[in-house]
Amino acid sequence: MRNLFWGTLFILFGVFLLLDNLGYADLSEILHNYWPVLLILWGGFMLLRRRGNTAAPPAPDASSPPPASAPPPPDQQFPPPPTSSGTYTGPALMGELIHQSQIFGDITSRITSQNFKGGSISSIFGDSHIDLSGAVFADGTHELKVHSVFGNSTILLPKDAAISVSATSVFGDLNVFGERKSGFSSEIRTSTEAYASQSRRLHISLTKVFGDTRIG
Repeated sequence: MRNLFWGTLFILFGVFLLLDNLGYADLSEILHNYWPVLLILWGGFMLLRRRGNTAAPPAPDASSPPPASAPPPPDQQFPPPPTSSGTYTGPALMGELIHQSQIFGDITSRITSQNFKGGSISSIFGDSHIDLSGAVFADGTHELKVHSVFGNSTILLPKDAAISVSATSVFGDLNVFGERKSGFSSEIRTSTEAYASQSRRLHISLTKVFGDTRIG
């Protein structure tokens, strides 16, 4: 029953993410308006699971061999911690666009492109750490989409950059440029003072279900 719940959640999130990438829907608006559906699904699966557990388990077959123990999990790669200056270590990404997705595991990206044009970062289970402090935005207005189901997100920004943020979180804290909101269905929409007058601008659209967010 647990696999059924997670499978349904993955399918729904994948469909919404695809529609968002194709421009047919806005994932942040969907979660902001319909996040109670997640609670309904979760509660329904918990009731079904409890009802199924009331049935008596089958008697063990003495002739069957004992189940083999599961192999130990492979070594996991953890993201490097930030340095004393607040930036993240690791290989730098020089491309103009970034497109990264992860189902299990953290995403750590240090972007140093001098003509950055945004992109998308999506994660299901894991934190996302995006270091833009060494990047320079390309001429025009560009968008970086960050979507996450379970995990925290940190986005480090270049000093005095022209940036606007639309951040939505169903369960978790939002901290954007020092403005904080927490609780159910939190939302922050803000921009830097020089955003309207600058020619190189980046809009960050972040959608999160469970987890905390810090942008600044």
